[in-house]
Amino acid sequence: MLLAAVILPATLLIWGNLQVAISVALALLAACSIATAIAMALPWAFNRLGKDPAFGSGPLATVIQDLLSIAIYLPDRRAIVT
Repeated sequence: MLLAAVILPATLLIWGNLQVAISVALALLAACSIATAIAMALPWAFNRLGKDPAFGSGPLATVIQDLLSIAIYLPDRRAIVT
């Protein structure tokens, strides 16, 4: 939340558009929240399945976090009203 709160006025200053600033701040908040949730949940899930939790905290977690962040940052263009 702190990162989104910091980026909101900075984006508003750079772009001069409140809707863009809010969109960037919300996307950043969502991406950071998802990354944190995956980083916590994946090793826990591996441990519950009887596997080594380290397998879920390395490249696998990074790939999942990156794919979800891309899905957040790049929405369906048909949903954007200009």
